Amino acid sequence: MRADRATLYFRKDGTTEKIDAQGHVQMKTDTGVTMGSETAHILMDAKSQPTQADLGGGVTFASARANDSMHGTANEGTLHFATVAGADGKTQTALTHAEFRQKVNYVDEVAGLAKDPRGRAEKLVQGEKLDIDFAPPTPGGQLEARRAIADGSPVVTMRQMPSKGPATMTRISGDHLVALLAAGNVLRQLDGNGNTHILDEAADGSQDTSQGDVLHATFQQQAPADQKPGKETAQPAVAKAGTSPKSAAGKHGGQPAGPRMETVIDTATQDGHVVLTETPAKKPGAATQPETLTAWADHSEYHASDQVLHLTGSPRIHQGETMQLSSDVVDYHRDTQDATATGTVKATYTQPPQGGAAAGTQSETKANAQSPAANPAPGMGGSGPVHVIAERAAMHHATNVSDFYGTVKTPARMWQDTDSLTAPVIEIDRNKNLLKAHDADDGTQPVVHANFTSAFGAKHQQSVARVTSQTLVYSDQTRLADFRGDVRMEQATEIIQCDDGLVFLKPAQAGAKKTGGSGSNATGGESTAGLGAKGQISQGATGQNSQIDHVIATGHVVFTQPGRKAEGEKLVYTADDGHYVLTGTPEALPRMTDSVHGTTTGSALLFNSQDDSVVVSGGKSSAVTDTRTPK
Repeated sequence: MRADRATLYFRKDGTTEKIDAQGHVQMKTDTGVTMGSETAHILMDAKSQPTQADLGGGVTFASARANDSMHGTANEGTLHFATVAGADGKTQTALTHAEFRQKVNYVDEVAGLAKDPRGRAEKLVQGEKLDIDFAPPTPGGQLEARRAIADGSPVVTMRQMPSKGPATMTRISGDHLVALLAAGNVLRQLDGNGNTHILDEAADGSQDTSQGDVLHATFQQQAPADQKPGKETAQPAVAKAGTSPKSAAGKHGGQPAGPRMETVIDTATQDGHVVLTETPAKKPGAATQPETLTAWADHSEYHASDQVLHLTGSPRIHQGETMQLSSDVVDYHRDTQDATATGTVKATYTQPPQGGAAAGTQSETKANAQSPAANPAPGMGGSGPVHVIAERAAMHHATNVSDFYGTVKTPARMWQDTDSLTAPVIEIDRNKNLLKAHDADDGTQPVVHANFTSAFGAKHQQSVARVTSQTLVYSDQTRLADFRGDVRMEQATEIIQCDDGLVFLKPAQAGAKKTGGSGSNATGGESTAGLGAKGQISQGATGQNSQIDHVIATGHVVFTQPGRKAEGEKLVYTADDGHYVLTGTPEALPRMTDSVHGTTTGSALLFNSQDDSVVVSGGKSSAVTDTRTPK
């Protein structure tokens, strides 16, 4: 020990009782720990060995060995010591506990990473108070921390700095943090209370954050991804639960020879007001930053073994401004960015803003258009948001496809503006702008039910066309809805039955509102705009619904109107004039039967839904018969 001035107090037997030192106080233990301060009050035992030191006026702390060092600073601190027998039988002074207060900075640095001897790793603790329990000293052992308790807005930062390439970083903060460490000062467990927050920065620039009221995290030592099988024996021993420090860290409990492995999160659990975000890295040459995924829940669990983030307690997810989802349970796969949702699934898709000054430069607009997440969900041809309700859902990031599942009795339900669709399975492909609906097991029942609200006939009367089938494929690019298998179309009093039916929608209106709007619910209730704080659907303005242009029905066509029935092979309906044209084959001409004129046939039958007239065109003679059904 050194100081500018010191006062020693002795017992009657001549042993030192205490020391008061001032000015450039320097202390060093027999095990190599050095401390410095402006003042020191030191208590001694009966053998004149220090038991406690109260330091003030600015404290420094340091301990170094071959490839590992610890150092720290604080305004003041208290140190506790113990004596241990050395290898030569003499007693040694060792540090057992340290308490640092006010503007605390504590750093543990490692020189050498696995497969990268020139790389570095660093653990930094900052806060207003830090208590450290050190491992019981062993003969010839090195100083190792076993538990650290941090208070006063503490922050724990872990960095991996390879000799080449970008660094990675994990930062954990909260009102109160407790860390448990294993042999070699390896972080094993961290518990936090009050405003806990985790930030992960990957080497590619992507960021993951999570926050909550309570945190419990465990850590593991991980070798680089390129480590070859069979090389594990060349790596240092890793302490596992129940493994003694001696067996894990070497003969004397010190640092094993060779580079250290990397410390990574193994599990992380957070409770209370959990908020998680995932911001992908910006791709080279991209004009805009990818959309941020944000999730809310009451409870979250992350397991590195499968990289699944499990969310419960009213979880909901927002993908930028284009997708909102809520359910009872959400499992998010951080490796693939896929997600599954189960129980009361509600989703809303909206198209991001485009055009105008708010949209940015031309290159930014083009980049947004090429981004899979920016593609609008293909709905029912309308312009408002697409809403979906289902029992469960699976979202595939690589293909940008979302599958929504229900049952025949409780199908998945989708609506956009005043149009709606129900089916056991609804698939939304945002890359290809495709919408598919079908049964889960390729059944033969007409389980698909679609409703289109559109203007029909020369008078452009608003009406609802209802279509049922076994399957549906709708392309938003071609504006074509392809219904297959036991198709039935109903509009007002007219019914079409056929094997396959094609519904062509009119082109989307230029300047139609694409964002911020909404659609009515599938039962014709109030308009909707999005998912609220608890996944509830909020109210908003009505968008522009789809308009039917024409319909083509083929295969065993049966067309019925009040008082008449017609059969053929192909029926073409045009919405603008309300005309139905039914044709057959040379071997089987179309045929109509009504209650007044009996059976009528010809090469083509034209039904006018505006005045209930029927024009029958003959074959080569071009005979025409005008048949009207009395009102």
